[in-house]
Amino acid sequence: MDKKVISFALQLTGALLLLALLHIGFLFARKSSIPLDLILMGYLLNFAMAMGIYYTMVSLAKKQNKNLGFVFLFGSTLKFAVYFLIFNPLFMQDGSLSKLEFFTFFIPYIACLVVETLALVKLLKEID
Repeated sequence: MDKKVISFALQLTGALLLLALLHIGFLFARKSSIPLDLILMGYLLNFAMAMGIYYTMVSLAKKQNKNLGFVFLFGSTLKFAVYFLIFNPLFMQDGSLSKLEFFTFFIPYIACLVVETLALVKLLKEID
């Protein structure tokens, strides 16, 4: 496996673990009713999608580096599709979407987006 992918995986894991602890601690302090399995699913799905997107970008960087931006944008679109196909129906079972439910997916989404963006910038600098 490529050193870049392993480094990215470690950075992403560290960022998401720290954020998940803070997120779960916040929800626990507020006595939130959001099931832990939905929170973990949000973090795991975002992690898996970010890893897939980054792996694709590293693979394309060697061959077609001009398409990296499109891969990044497609990945973000894919993440939104996953939200609307998986999470939104689960959250809307009671007829409304609370802020806590919304952030269950989008906190890890934003964290992954930041780590992916920084990794893409670094990857593009290496190409030049």
